[in-house]
Amino acid sequence: MVNKDYILRLAERLGRFLARILFLQEANRQEEALILIDEAFRQATGLTTGLINSLPEETLLKILSSHGALNAELCFYVAALLKAEGDVYASLDKQNESYYRHLRALNLFLELFLHGKSIDDLDLFPNIDDLVQRLEAYELPLPTSHRLFQYNEKAGRYARAEDVLFEMLEADSVPPELIAQGIAFYRRLMAKSDEELLLGNLSREELREGLAQVERMQSQ
Repeated sequence: MVNKDYILRLAERLGRFLARILFLQEANRQEEALILIDEAFRQATGLTTGLINSLPEETLLKILSSHGALNAELCFYVAALLKAEGDVYASLDKQNESYYRHLRALNLFLELFLHGKSIDDLDLFPNIDDLVQRLEAYELPLPTSHRLFQYNEKAGRYARAEDVLFEMLEADSVPPELIAQGIAFYRRLMAKSDEELLLGNLSREELREGLAQVERMQSQ
């Protein structure tokens, strides 16, 4: 019961903060919005926005975990605030600051999804898709692209997963294990029905062509 109350309080607090941040942005009071975001981080984690953004990702995930398990609600809270902070910096035309906050938010949302974390009334898809769109002008780091590849496959978006896979395979330096993972991806999809593939916007013919292309890479 205490845990449920904690979750509800955290969700309500996040909603209030995001509403106030949006109000300040629309009123062209971005500096106040950034101060409010720092306050929100401190209340939830005890950390300043500077620390949240400077910690290695593995360390941040450990802070957002309890007894080795990721605290889904707290992770969502931090990711949502990072996304909002990135939006504020984008409105200030500070693209570098905006990029890193949006990227970190995307990584956290993807981590939640890939770990099968279910959060009532908080949908990960709109946040992930919105951040992917905001970051589309940038070449994402390989670990982020790999998570995005896994996310799209797990979400049944097979054509999108294939697109991300080939973006990674077209890089200057491709780890051999990535080619092996690509082949495994196509072989997993071979077991799907035609209806499932079409729902993921990928035909069986496209699947065969993609598999053959990646297998040729392996033999080179």
